[in-house]
Amino acid sequence: MRLKTFRTPLAAAATLAAVLAGGPVFAQEEPAPITGDPVAEPGLELRGKLDGDRYDVWANVLGLTPHGAEETYTVYCIDIRTPLDTESPYEEGHWEESGVANLEAVRWVLFNGYPNVGAEDLIEDAGGEVNPDWTDEETVKVAYAGTQAAVWHFTDDWDLLEDNPVKGGNNGEDEAVLAVYEHLTEEPGRVPDPSEYIVDLEGEEDATYVDGRFGPYTVRSNAGPVALEADGGRLEKENGDIADSLDDGEQFWIALDDNSSEITVTGTAAYDLPVGRVFLATTEASLSGDAANRVISGESQKLILAQPREGEVPAEWRFALDAPTDRPSESGGAQLPKTGTSLTVAFAAGLALLIGGLTVTVFAKRRKAAAH
Repeated sequence: MRLKTFRTPLAAAATLAAVLAGGPVFAQEEPAPITGDPVAEPGLELRGKLDGDRYDVWANVLGLTPHGAEETYTVYCIDIRTPLDTESPYEEGHWEESGVANLEAVRWVLFNGYPNVGAEDLIEDAGGEVNPDWTDEETVKVAYAGTQAAVWHFTDDWDLLEDNPVKGGNNGEDEAVLAVYEHLTEEPGRVPDPSEYIVDLEGEEDATYVDGRFGPYTVRSNAGPVALEADGGRLEKENGDIADSLDDGEQFWIALDDNSSEITVTGTAAYDLPVGRVFLATTEASLSGDAANRVISGESQKLILAQPREGEVPAEWRFALDAPTDRPSESGGAQLPKTGTSLTVAFAAGLALLIGGLTVTVFAKRRKAAAH
């Protein structure tokens, strides 16, 4: 039986546990939405087309300062037709209610645009040139404008002009902004949503006991390297080195502590991802709780957070293992008896959903080794 692990978000794990238990599925309680105040710094004026007509627009450098925080985060406009509401606070909302298209493409632009890629690096990676006379602030304006133009291309079907795309951009801004725009729009990839990230384990059905170790077990992760820890033993690579961090497809072996037959293995994959968090202008009364429902502040520009959110995908496996008692033979290490699969890790106690730690624990079936 193949071992399943925690899959983010919590609702996915709750679904799995409920299906196994035959009970209802309860949704995860969502944290309170973030609120904050928008800020805008002068940027570059871009020339483009919207619905087949000329449509020029300022790519001002936008930010959002969350209430109760000092740091200002970079955001982008995802609604080119309406102005920024600088008089109202903004509140985090859902992408669906924003009515904006192409979330996947926008995520990719944000992940590969400024500020997730430094301003100079972005321009140079796109094949553009950084004018040595530009200040750091001017370089940021160029990188931001190219990224904003790419965002508008996908959210509003707006196209940047190839000829003189920046008003007054005859100091290298024209070429650099266009290079960034084309770099981010020509072949957009796909950035997974955190709900698609997994940390998994394979190899339970084929693992054996050789020279004092159980294994191998294969780590599966699409969320990056997995940090591993063990309680009750140690995890080793094939050459005997400690396995404290493994990439997708790499393997580890279990060596139990003396007089121990159980081990708990935890794995954690950390990721940084701009998840497309949308912010909509609202009213002070709504934020104070006086309004029964949130009140949107008229026709106001929608914003999307560009900077990455840190997150983790945790997993936990608990093994109860019995090593064969006979000593290694001349032909090799002692093997588990061939009465079935060489080492089967199966569900015995079912799945325990640990709400506080956001993990799913799998209890391994303890298998007795028969004497030869």
